[in-house]
Amino acid sequence: MKDELKRKMDFKDIFFLSLGGQAPFLSMLTYTTAVVILTGSFSPIIVLIGTLVVLLNGLVIFFLSNKFTSTGGYFNYAFYGLSKRLGLETGIIYTYYSVLYGAAYIAGSTFIINYLLHFPIFIAFLVSIGPASIFLIMGIKPSAHYAIFASSLELAALVLVFVISIFYAHLHFYNPVAVKPTLPLIVLGILYAIGIPTGYGSITPVSGEVKKAEVNVGRAAILVILVGGGLMALVLYGLVNYFIYAGELNTAILGKTPLLFILKDMLGPFGLPVLVIAAISDGILATLAFMIATSRNLYAMSLNRLLPKNLTFLRYDNPLVAGIVTITLYLLIIMPLLKIEGPFNSFLTLGALAGMGNLFIHISANFSLIKINLDAMIRRGREIMVGGLAQILSFSVLIYSILVTKPSVAYVFLGFIILAFLYTEVLGMTKSGRSIFS
Repeated sequence: MKDELKRKMDFKDIFFLSLGGQAPFLSMLTYTTAVVILTGSFSPIIVLIGTLVVLLNGLVIFFLSNKFTSTGGYFNYAFYGLSKRLGLETGIIYTYYSVLYGAAYIAGSTFIINYLLHFPIFIAFLVSIGPASIFLIMGIKPSAHYAIFASSLELAALVLVFVISIFYAHLHFYNPVAVKPTLPLIVLGILYAIGIPTGYGSITPVSGEVKKAEVNVGRAAILVILVGGGLMALVLYGLVNYFIYAGELNTAILGKTPLLFILKDMLGPFGLPVLVIAAISDGILATLAFMIATSRNLYAMSLNRLLPKNLTFLRYDNPLVAGIVTITLYLLIIMPLLKIEGPFNSFLTLGALAGMGNLFIHISANFSLIKINLDAMIRRGREIMVGGLAQILSFSVLIYSILVTKPSVAYVFLGFIILAFLYTEVLGMTKSGRSIFS
């Protein structure tokens, strides 16, 4: 059995797989909807702020991806850049983040399909997770081909939505900073907004399967953030602008689906099929991207003896056991939550928890970049400055998010952090009393 994965993907593959991790259309109907409900007409600015936070963290990944090109991503950055213990903790938190982030998109897709077609929740749930699981087992290359096809269509569709929204508003434009929400709502809005352009978080674990990874991974990460975040802010501005022109913004904000109603009305007879197809396509695409990321993270941790060795089993150069474990984790998380909270509330809960996990793993990556440059005693002020600034911003948003989010969400996140530290300490002890980290 070989441990090394083959490098099968080029820049185009990794870019569209990363863009697929954003699930642009579904993000607009889920994460972006949450931002609109919280911050109203100020929401395009919130998306831009969220994109800036993500871009700073993306620049950190741009620098780190030049140094670490094997399978594992954030786990490797901490494992080799900080310490083995922090690497384990980061790997555990990344598993938490990637599963919850992908599961949030399943919940969002389930909600849209259930809401528009009145399918039973369980059937709507299978529509996303079923095909994604099949692609995961098939391997990385078929998954990349699907991502290229689906993501290209979505980019074109989003541009068309913006053009139509401006046309229907008769070229009227509103001032997005005229009305500002309160600070707690702004921070909560940012927490959901950073979930929009973070698809690049799904590609760093697959670095070991990318040709010229030291160049392609970092460039793809930056380009995806700029394209995804910038385009979403533009489309959101067009949609909110249209709704203000129609005089129904306040009515829309009071509901759970303001952007869904806007798009359905704007597209007329094409609205229902377009939204359903987009929800299904994105649900599969985003779930697949983060399932791949989770499985590669588990595979890398297993290679370093931090998880059972069985997770390194390969079938046709694909981590089969890690993939099966990944599918199981998704099922264990999302199925009970859908039953207890329903699809939309499940999305809100999972999105908030995933956003905190996202900030945590980037705090780890920021520390890695700073420490690597300080340890090497190299005058790389640019990298240290980017890492430091990203660290301050990410840490501030994380702490404030914990303070203003629902207590139950904060407790779950902090509880998982504690469990990750406990697992690290237990694993650090062997029967002979020596640590595997020494």
